[in-house]
Parts: sequence; structure tokens; C-alpha cells
Amino acid sequence: MSMDAKTHHLFIGCRKPQKMIVMDAENGKVEASLPIGVGVDATKIMDGKAFASCRDGSLTVASEKAGKFDVEQVVKTPEGARTMGVDETSHLIYLPTAELEPATTGRPNPKPGTFMIVVVGRH
Repeated sequence: MSMDAKTHHLFIGCRKPQKMIVMDAENGKVEASLPIGVGVDATKIMDGKAFASCRDGSLTVASEKAGKFDVEQVVKTPEGARTMGVDETSHLIYLPTAELEPATTGRPNPKPGTFMIVVVGRH
């Protein structure tokens, strides 16, 4: 969950159903329910955009236009890149992950020596 202190909107990543809920923090009204990927781990706010990073290799980007929230784009990321940090100075998003072994039960294990940080930014 993250909060936009300027607009008082909460952005809540939900796993079941796979949605990013946008809620007005002042009155509790749900303003949007946006589709996201499987296995959400984090939501963040930067430059008026909301981001949801998911285990399935998707980074959902949402924004508000004319009072309505919509998904702007879905950025393909490596599977497992679900933890997220943002740098508001450089306007970059950082997603740590590793190459994953096929899962036989539960979560897949990272392959040794494959740790990486994926950097996402605008062109």
C-alpha cells in the first residue's frame, strides 16, 4: 500500500482479486479498481503515477486523467521482480530479482549467482 500525500489517495495492491484499489483516504470511497498482475508485492507513487510490481513479471502503471484512474501501460519485467523502490530524483524504478528455478512446490528458488536489479525509466 502507498499514499499520495498531495491528493490523499491510497493505492492498495490486492492479490485476490488481482487489483490495485484506489481509495480516497479522507472519506474511504473506492475511486477505482484496476487490473494488475499475479503476486503483487508493492505499490509506489511517483510523478503523479501509481505503480504495482508483481511476481509474474509485470509492472502496472496507472494515472488519473479528468478525475478517472486508468492503467496507462504494463511494463514487462523479469519473473520474480516484485519488490520495488523508486528514486524521485532520477525518476527511476528499481526491481531486485534473480533468474528462477522451476518451482515444484511453493515459490521458485533463485538460481545461484543470478541476482540482478532491473532499472525502469522513461525514454
